[in-house]
Amino acid sequence: MKPFELLTQRGKNRRLRTLAFQAVQAYDLDINEIRLLGNFTNTLFKARSGNGEKFLLRACKPGWRTETDLYSEFKWLEYLNEQSNIPVPCPKWTRNGMAWMDVPIVDSAQTQRFMLMSWMPGKSLENQLTPENLEKMGKLFAQLHRASLGFEAPSGFTTRRMSSIFARGEEVHLFLPEILQLLPADHRAILEQTFQKVLDAYSQRYATMDGLRVIHHDLWHGNIKKCRGELFPLDFEDTVWGYPVQDIAMAIQDLMSDVIPQDFELLLTAFRNGYETLENWPETYPGELDIFRAGRMLWVANYIVRFEREYFVGYIAQITNLLERFLHTGKLRK
Repeated sequence: MKPFELLTQRGKNRRLRTLAFQAVQAYDLDINEIRLLGNFTNTLFKARSGNGEKFLLRACKPGWRTETDLYSEFKWLEYLNEQSNIPVPCPKWTRNGMAWMDVPIVDSAQTQRFMLMSWMPGKSLENQLTPENLEKMGKLFAQLHRASLGFEAPSGFTTRRMSSIFARGEEVHLFLPEILQLLPADHRAILEQTFQKVLDAYSQRYATMDGLRVIHHDLWHGNIKKCRGELFPLDFEDTVWGYPVQDIAMAIQDLMSDVIPQDFELLLTAFRNGYETLENWPETYPGELDIFRAGRMLWVANYIVRFEREYFVGYIAQITNLLERFLHTGKLRK
């Protein structure tokens, strides 16, 4: 049998599906059907039991998230299922009380980790970005932020805080001299000035821990489904401690990237209106949201440097005009 790492993507998917059938034997759920959904950061499968119950089965990307990260996601979802009416995935324990199942990979010293949770119905919000849906999305964020106030972290829960742009211990290549030398001088200056502005915002926000809570931190519109008028949030593997304004910043940055400028303000206003039906808007000063959004752009730039360097100079050229206007106006807009 060919080693897993030498297989084509199609071959890896077939091997993973075989391993997935082994993994679900650890659950008392009589799962007899598993279908590939796609290869994202993780590889996802849709599973079905004999009585028709549906599940999401995640083949976790090795090294992407730590055991503490995954356990924290599991316990946070468990809490939301028990203590709120928010329709989030329900994680499943194995019959031996494990939050995941590790399956040995044939002809390899490695194992493949799987996590199982309930299936969320509906279609992605990606192609449904209307004011009505953004208002519902804002309300969903407020519900999650309100629910997090009552959460008491169990033993083993993450202590990670989003207290910097690179809070997950990522290697920071963006500001290495040999990387900056690839850029024109004016582009380097814009990146460095933006970075300093973002650093100052993080220092100010984390000077005290008032209001710190568990946040999703990746709840963009692609991680939300809509079914019969209701929104269903997904993919909680980035669960960390942070502030609501940071949570919102992630979503709004992705929103700006995916809509035309004429629609952005309308949709942002709708989101804020929905949020403020339940909670006060969480900026502590005007423009704080946009500063954290700019930090997200720097994180993306660092990712491109690390893994897609051939696109780096072109990406920076695309964003520097936007960041220059942000530095002068305090607003991050296309």
